[in-house]
Amino acid sequence: KIGANQVNPLATLIASFAGAWAAFKLQSIDKSREIDRSNIAAANRALMVMMQQANELKLYQKDNIDPQRDHPGRHLSIQATLPFDLDTLRFDFTSVDFLSSATEQQLLFELSIEERRYIEALKAINARSEMLLTEVQPKLLTTGFNDSVGYTGTQFISALGQPTYNKLQRLTDDVIYHVDRTNESICAMKDKFRTAAQKRYPKAKFVNFEFVGESQPAP
Repeated sequence: KIGANQVNPLATLIASFAGAWAAFKLQSIDKSREIDRSNIAAANRALMVMMQQANELKLYQKDNIDPQRDHPGRHLSIQATLPFDLDTLRFDFTSVDFLSSATEQQLLFELSIEERRYIEALKAINARSEMLLTEVQPKLLTTGFNDSVGYTGTQFISALGQPTYNKLQRLTDDVIYHVDRTNESICAMKDKFRTAAQKRYPKAKFVNFEFVGESQPAP
C-alpha cells in the first residue's frame, strides 16, 4: 500500500510515457507540416518556371512573329534576336517527386517532354538568329542591299542563293511552329500540373496565369 506522500511508480511511468508520446506526436506533426510546405513550395516553383517559359515565348511571339505572321517575306522581315539561354528555366524534377502515383508520374513524364519542347523552341530561334547574323546579313551587305529599299523575292534569292534562301524559309517556319505550339502546350501543362498539385493539397494556394486577349495562331 502506497502512503499519501509516496509516488506511485506506475503512475510516474505512465506520465513519462504519455509526455514522451505527446512530444513524439508533436514532432511528427511538425515534420509532416514541414514536408507539406516544402512540397507546396516545390510545386509553385515548377508553376513559376512554366509561367516564365510561357511569358518568354509569348513576348517573342507578340513582338517578332505576330507583326509579320502573314507577310509573304516574313522569313526576311522577322529580325534576329540576342541568343536565348537554354539552361535557365529548367524544372527541378527531384523536388516534385512527391507526385508519386502512376497518374502523377505520367504527368511528370509529360512535363519533361514540355521542357524539351520549350528548349527546342529556343534552339530554333537561336539557330535562325545566328543564320541571319552570320550568313544572310553579310551576304546582303556585300551585294549592296539597303534596309530602306524594298526588294523583290527574286532579288533576295539572287543575292543569297537559292539554298540559303530556302534554308532561311525553313528555319523561320520552324520557329513559328515551335513557338506557337509550345505557347499553347505550356498553358495546357500548367493546368494539368496545377490540378494534380491542388488534388494533393486542396487547401494550398498555387500559382496560376492566363494570357488575356492573346492572338490566335494562323491555321
